[in-house]
Amino acid sequence: MLEERLRVPRLLADDGGGNHIVEDLGRVDLAARLLERPSERPAWLSKAAAAAAVLAEMADPEINPAFDAAFFRRELELAREAVFDLYLRAPLSAVERAAHDAWADALCREIADHPRALCHRDYHGNNLFPMEAGVGWIDFQDLRAGPDSYDLASLLWERTTLDWMGQDLAEAIVEEFARARGIRARDLRARFDRVLLQRAWKVCGTFARAVAQGRGETYRRYLPGEMALVGRLLGNSAEDRRFRRLFETRLAPLC
Repeated sequence: MLEERLRVPRLLADDGGGNHIVEDLGRVDLAARLLERPSERPAWLSKAAAAAAVLAEMADPEINPAFDAAFFRRELELAREAVFDLYLRAPLSAVERAAHDAWADALCREIADHPRALCHRDYHGNNLFPMEAGVGWIDFQDLRAGPDSYDLASLLWERTTLDWMGQDLAEAIVEEFARARGIRARDLRARFDRVLLQRAWKVCGTFARAVAQGRGETYRRYLPGEMALVGRLLGNSAEDRRFRRLFETRLAPLC
């Protein structure tokens, strides 16, 4: 299905017993190219967003369960535990926990109701490769239906882009994606920010857990930027405002 419309590794050999030899898409992934050649960032991100728009229009093969509110909520519960209990070693009080949980519940219900599209799930620079005709993809075994801005959030704001991604560039790519899909850019930008907020807090948890367990010192330097992204994205709903107060007390000093 994918190879008909997108650049994925070609299957070169199959022994019939579950062992495959697939095409090598190269030694330089998109994350490295974007870091090494700043002037090429808009062009390559445009190509990656265009490919994501193609995937978004495809039918869900239903090889994995679709994203739902419960799935997103589990991710945020793990993030709370990792950041406060394991990394900071300062668990939330009952009042603080209630503020976090009310915010997480509301956010996850909200993004689960966004328009659906087929998502790669891990659509970031380490799984993309610059090719002559666009970008090649790997690790697409987690394909599933989910919020229509999910892959775009993965592409634009993740570990390898945090140091240099700017609002103007990100918004330009979001608008290109919206045009490619024939949807209103203004609406997509609003949905994008909410999905990105959920992903950013989830990623804080992933990094915090790795550092706390002594298996991810590399991620320690990314935590302040990821936490700052959470703070920037918190909105004006009652739940967001309550969590912002907690964030500003507990986490803003770490950003």
